[in-house]
Amino acid sequence: MQVVKDDISQLVESQQELEANFEDAVNQRASGAGDATSNTNVQNAAADLRNNAAVFALSLKQHPLSTENLEKVQTDRFVVYYVNAVEHFE
Repeated sequence: MQVVKDDISQLVESQQELEANFEDAVNQRASGAGDATSNTNVQNAAADLRNNAAVFALSLKQHPLSTENLEKVQTDRFVVYYVNAVEHFE
């Protein structure tokens, strides 16, 4: 369970860093005259933030203790139990 907590902590940390980078880029663009470099920085920071958010969501969805994964494990267990029972009676 500690491994999962560490992974989630790392994902949250990286998300916070990217949010700070995005805020810095937006502030630089606002303080500068909106030159091309600051616009590019904002676009890059926004893309990084979007990508990391997608990775974060995917990681949480694939969490081994998520409801869907537990349901699949239960279904797989039932199938194995059923196959074993059928073979035992044959």
